[in-house]
Amino acid sequence: MARLIPTYEIYGELLSGTLSDPIHLETIYERSSKLDWTIRLHRHSRLLQIFLFRTPSVKFRVGDGDHRTSEPLLLVVPPGTPHGFRFPEDINGDVLTIPETEIHPPVLDRLRQVTQPYAGFLAQSETPRFADVDALMRQLGAAYHSVGSEREALLRALSHAIVLTLIEELRRTAHIDAGHAGAELSRHEAQVQAFCELVEARFAETVTVEDYARVIGVSAPHLTRICKRILGIAPNELVRRRRMLEAKRLLTYTRLPVLDIAHRAGFGDAAFFSRTFKATFDVTPSEFRKRAD
Repeated sequence: MARLIPTYEIYGELLSGTLSDPIHLETIYERSSKLDWTIRLHRHSRLLQIFLFRTPSVKFRVGDGDHRTSEPLLLVVPPGTPHGFRFPEDINGDVLTIPETEIHPPVLDRLRQVTQPYAGFLAQSETPRFADVDALMRQLGAAYHSVGSEREALLRALSHAIVLTLIEELRRTAHIDAGHAGAELSRHEAQVQAFCELVEARFAETVTVEDYARVIGVSAPHLTRICKRILGIAPNELVRRRRMLEAKRLLTYTRLPVLDIAHRAGFGDAAFFSRTFKATFDVTPSEFRKRAD
């Protein structure tokens, strides 16, 4: 049987509530150091990812093609492409994640053209504007960790400049992966992805696992089995996690009363919400808000 490739938002995070900014930026060290320097094969259905490896000796797979870097490299991975990594412990680099919805359709079309069939590669020695992209990524990092009133506009402008520069450089070098994707969703993966999309749309409603299963066209036991096999968690747990993500977002970015946040996050009872939040994060909602201020 073909190996199942999980579909994530950010790696290891199944729900889009993890993305509260128009883009997401982190050092590769941040995430990989917590995962034994290994990011297993996965994909993102609606996210573009741009990897900047400033140090060599990164092993990675894109589609069915295996690679190892011998110099600094830019890797552009469009939505839907399976990819995985093994990083050296001294890795220096960044990963920029941009939702499709943040990219103008004509630009997204041009990007898809230069990353066909599966991904785009830009080695430092072959890319005249490699240093320019590196500088833009560093500026983006400074803006990402700032709190200025123009922060969101800066994030969008700088990420847009990075994407346009990469399109130009990829057109110049025409270095694209020639591997085989093996990326078609299996029937069960497609059902799980449909479930995740339904959860995103309806997590705040009173919807049972049976209701979700009925919409997808499967039985509740079947949905539970495939979620546990592909996602590693039961459907109810996925819904609970999405509600907790929404609660954290509202506690951090709004001044809504805890009662209102409980209802908006899908909890009919504020006391139950507080107990669940405390059990999940080891602090009450009010304590979490104070720490976030």
